[in-house]
Amino acid sequence: MADKQPRYRNTWIISLIAVVVIGAILFLVPIPYFLMLPGSALEVRPMVTVQKKSPGEEKGSFYLTTVALRQGNIYGWLAAQVNSNYELIPEKEVLGPGGNSEDYDRRQKEIMKESQQDAILAAFHATSRPVEEKLLGVKVLSLIKNMPAEKVLHKGDIIEKVDGKSVRRAEELVGYLAGKKIGEDVQLAFKRKGMNLERKVELGSLPVSKGMKRPGLGIQPVTQREVKTSLPVKIKAGDIGGPSAGLMFSLEITNQLGREDLTRGYQIAGTGTITSKGQVGQIGGIQHKIVAADDEGTDIFFVPADQKTEDINQKVASKTVQRIGSKMKLVPVRTLGEAISYLKKLPKEKTGKKAA
Repeated sequence: MADKQPRYRNTWIISLIAVVVIGAILFLVPIPYFLMLPGSALEVRPMVTVQKKSPGEEKGSFYLTTVALRQGNIYGWLAAQVNSNYELIPEKEVLGPGGNSEDYDRRQKEIMKESQQDAILAAFHATSRPVEEKLLGVKVLSLIKNMPAEKVLHKGDIIEKVDGKSVRRAEELVGYLAGKKIGEDVQLAFKRKGMNLERKVELGSLPVSKGMKRPGLGIQPVTQREVKTSLPVKIKAGDIGGPSAGLMFSLEITNQLGREDLTRGYQIAGTGTITSKGQVGQIGGIQHKIVAADDEGTDIFFVPADQKTEDINQKVASKTVQRIGSKMKLVPVRTLGEAISYLKKLPKEKTGKKAA
């Protein structure tokens, strides 16, 4: 009998070590994927201030929606096989070729800044308020490793012309290069720390997209501009990045600029990119944002309408609402104007209280 106690103790220690090792493998060993989960529905009003104007009472609220993005692990991979709220995304799709987490965060913040500028422009246009946009060129946000531009351009350079043609927006640069061939030379005129420079760059082959190779410089381009408004607007979004809050920012700004409360007492969530002209675009992770908004108890959710063959936001959102049994009213919109028109037709019957 005296010999059994040490044996039992050893078995217990071995079992404990095994549990710790298995836990470490499940949670600490990374895999080349990111895990995307439902994030939060955050009230927009505290983030937006239209200065020198006393905003009217907002009986309801606008909410932007986020996703949670985490480094993947074996536990997350297993969870994704049985839980639709867990989504695995390859690292390359998130970080980009040769990218890292630092580059990703910087890119997301810059894209958020651009999205906020578009939201301000769209809202001021929608309310017929004076606003001025000064386009400065295309900023080099980051460089792809082993691509031609890496030897010529630096982060922060502002591209103003390509082959003598002015490029004021990132879309213009991308569109022009799409008509070129891999290996073809282009002449760039750009600014670097106040100096005007010109260089010739050979176009490389960008990472494969839908099975097609594309010519490109190998940069992450963003539009560089200045926006001046008749009433100063400040947006403080904290650590939130990316372009998908554009629609909800523009709705909040429009509400503060206008004379009537567009919320009508409803809790209104949504997502979608926005252009300076008020066009709403597709975003990623729509199913997770639907879940986040439903958890917050919102009444209405604005989703980017599917307009092209490859668009899926509206379809996925509809399936998600059915899957989770949500009572939210799903409203697809193509423009800021459509969202505003929908809100103006709502009956003024809500008290502004969230659903239980």
